Amino acid sequence: MYYRYLFLFLFFLGGIQATQAETAPQYIVEIDTLVPPPPPPLPVPTEIIDHEPKYCYYLTENCSEDESAEERKTCGQLALMKDLSAATIYPKAAKGKNINSVAYIRFVVTAEGKMENIELIRFKGEEELGFEEAALNAVRTVAKTAKWEAGQEFGKKVSIQMVVPIRFKSEKD
Repeated sequence: MYYRYLFLFLFFLGGIQATQAETAPQYIVEIDTLVPPPPPPLPVPTEIIDHEPKYCYYLTENCSEDESAEERKTCGQLALMKDLSAATIYPKAAKGKNINSVAYIRFVVTAEGKMENIELIRFKGEEELGFEEAALNAVRTVAKTAKWEAGQEFGKKVSIQMVVPIRFKSEKD
């Protein structure tokens, strides 16, 4: 019961404040007297970092350092394929058979420019003839003497994972 009176009292008090607000003096502010906000702070100059990654490539004497990065990469790829084909030995068990196979070898070019973690990731062809081991041995042989220009990201040398396909074609083809 007391709640009714309390409610009426608060309602009446609110009505008085509303009428006082209507009669209160209104202040008008003209737009040209407003002070504009301060300008934003100037950006702090930072060091410019090249964000485009630079991929690694195989170094060889045939590729000059005066060439562009794309030309050196192409030259390095050709030299790597030449060295891999020279190091690849066709398995004896597969000689005389008309067999074509492809072995995909994955390795990591470290920030120091060395090949590590050499492994076979995929093989297409007839297994148990020695193609897998021949491909792994070819990459391991090249890795002993290979020199790579390490990849770069944000101006720092980084390790990069690569995959190389090694194709075996029958000697009749």
